[in-house]
Amino acid sequence: MPENTNTSELRYAVLVDSDDYIAILSPEGIRKFVNKSYCKYLNKPSSELINKPFHEDLPVNVSTIYTSLLKSITRSSPTVSSTQKTGIPDATEWISWKATGIYDGDTLIEIIAIGRNANDMFAIQKEKEILANTLNAFKKAIDTNIICTITNDKGIITYVNDNFCKISQYTHNEIIGQTHNIVNSGFHTKQFFAELWETIKGGKMWTGEIKNKAKDGSFYWVNSVIIPIKDSNEEITGYLSLRILINDQKKAEEEKTIYLKSLEDMLFMVSHEIRKPLTNCQGVLNMMRDDLLSSKEEFTEAISHLIISAAELDSYSRKLNDHIRKNLAFSGN
Repeated sequence: MPENTNTSELRYAVLVDSDDYIAILSPEGIRKFVNKSYCKYLNKPSSELINKPFHEDLPVNVSTIYTSLLKSITRSSPTVSSTQKTGIPDATEWISWKATGIYDGDTLIEIIAIGRNANDMFAIQKEKEILANTLNAFKKAIDTNIICTITNDKGIITYVNDNFCKISQYTHNEIIGQTHNIVNSGFHTKQFFAELWETIKGGKMWTGEIKNKAKDGSFYWVNSVIIPIKDSNEEITGYLSLRILINDQKKAEEEKTIYLKSLEDMLFMVSHEIRKPLTNCQGVLNMMRDDLLSSKEEFTEAISHLIISAAELDSYSRKLNDHIRKNLAFSGN
């Protein structure tokens, strides 16, 4: 004889006002009890739900899932769970269901099914997926364009990306467990690195240019950003280093320095070596113009000064021409 609805609700009174969707089923899946939240969930009174199969109010695809789930309940594994869309027309609610078999010895006597709105859980999961995808995209961008390492608080390398290995020519296994001394070029002073460590140990970000040495002995320049990694207590647990290769930039700077030095050399030639014979020539010519040369000997000596100064001027002008030609070739013109 079917159990009276009122009797059922009295028996399970503690479950009636729960916010969870609760149904108690027979081993065959016939509803023996449903609480208020369950009725609201299906938008039906309990009189239309009690003593009827639980799956008749659900679409075939959803009822098939839950039917299979309930059949998997055993004495050794009495609890099963699943999360599905409600399947109710026009509904978008996700429900997390947990069904537990109640046994009398080895005999299954009833099943307690408890559903809970899982929309918030799925919203959080969606946010995690978006965050994970964003982080993956960020990691891909870093691995493509940035040289990256992570160290512990002692400076021991715990992570290295492929770009670092490619530029430094060391393998992952050769780098992990080492410090960045493995690529120390010897170019920078101890004071340089002491100030770097003082900055990052103080919890501040450090930026600067570093000249490193690859495994084959070649040098390369990087623009580096080193960021302290902190735990929830603001204690430093490690350091993230991001670098961009700037060999071309440093080469351009070196070429600019060389070019500026060449201009300084050129200016020195014009200001000293060329002006000297010009001044001599000017002095002799002024004497000749003002008739200050009173004897043939003085005139002959003046002409000799002019010849010597002209030869010097010719020599310096050739040197200047060669210097300009070399610099034009250096600049690619």
